[in-house]
Amino acid sequence: MTRKELNLAIFEGTAQHVLWQPRLETWIAHHMERDTLPERFRGMSHLDIYDALRCSIRYAASVGIERWDARSDLVRIEEQHPSHTVSRVRTPAGEISTVYRDIWEENRRVNHRIEAYPVKTVQELRVVIDLIDRQQFRTNPETFRRAAETVGHRGEPTMFLSSSGFTDLIKTWCGLPGTYYLLQDHPAEVEMYLEACDRRDDRLLDAALQLPCRVFNLGDHANNEFTPPPILKKYLLPRWQRIADRLHTAGRFVHTHWDGNSRLILPFLRETRLDAVEALTPVPMCDMTLEEIKEAVGDSMVVLDLLRAIDFLPNYPVEALLDFTRRAIDLFAPRLILGISDEISQVGQIEKVEAVSELVDHICGLAA
Repeated sequence: MTRKELNLAIFEGTAQHVLWQPRLETWIAHHMERDTLPERFRGMSHLDIYDALRCSIRYAASVGIERWDARSDLVRIEEQHPSHTVSRVRTPAGEISTVYRDIWEENRRVNHRIEAYPVKTVQELRVVIDLIDRQQFRTNPETFRRAAETVGHRGEPTMFLSSSGFTDLIKTWCGLPGTYYLLQDHPAEVEMYLEACDRRDDRLLDAALQLPCRVFNLGDHANNEFTPPPILKKYLLPRWQRIADRLHTAGRFVHTHWDGNSRLILPFLRETRLDAVEALTPVPMCDMTLEEIKEAVGDSMVVLDLLRAIDFLPNYPVEALLDFTRRAIDLFAPRLILGISDEISQVGQIEKVEAVSELVDHICGLAA
């Protein structure tokens, strides 16, 4: 069985084995850019490195949907300063601006993070609603076909859809405190924004379902702090259920990305009607144990990842990582796509990835 075949079989519930599918892109890109790849990987492509480590790959074919903003009365301006960037967007509804803090090493920008969020008022939220209503999508089947053929036997193509409107409000538009202040003071306007996000999701699904992709991801970043149970039940569960039902009717699979402390929202996982959950991270990185995660997903949901990124750091012993991996396999196989929650860091030890490959091969055999 190939990695691609096993990947799909796990979602279909017909697999007998575990797929080892860590996300290595950040590590690979970091070392390629700095010319610090280990000698054995020099001159290799990303896919060559995955092959050398005997790993499956998850998102290399997340292409084939083109996005654009409808109507021409939109202006985007970017102002570059020595230590920060200001991004301005202007529509007939008004103007918003985001300030990013930039960290530079010599001539390379190594960090670009929001320092001042663009939405603090209802009027600024109306600009965001205008922007979301403009978002349109079309498919490019040839782009998807070429990417899927390049990935080949290494994994079933998985495509990103969109995060929930609520977590986007936190991550992109308002920040965490700003989101909850806005929701408390102006709930009707926040719900208008979320309705615009639902309409956007429908347009995106219309395009996505024109492609032969079978597995989709919702980059929700749900966790205790972003989406505590009252928020999750009111604003996220209905969205997940609606998207899952539509994709299932079309014979597709879909999973959500939960990271950070998530123990309080674990009991709602099976209510989502989603097929799987990605990136749940056990203690001591986050606040849940393997056993608590297993109780939440039961035998019906696929779990992606589970191995803690800290265990791949130099100060953590490899034997502890392998013991934890054995426990994860014992608890979750065969409904398990084993990976690193949610990526190996730039300073992680790639040798430990290979050690997990050897362990999985010993326990159940690595897919080809």
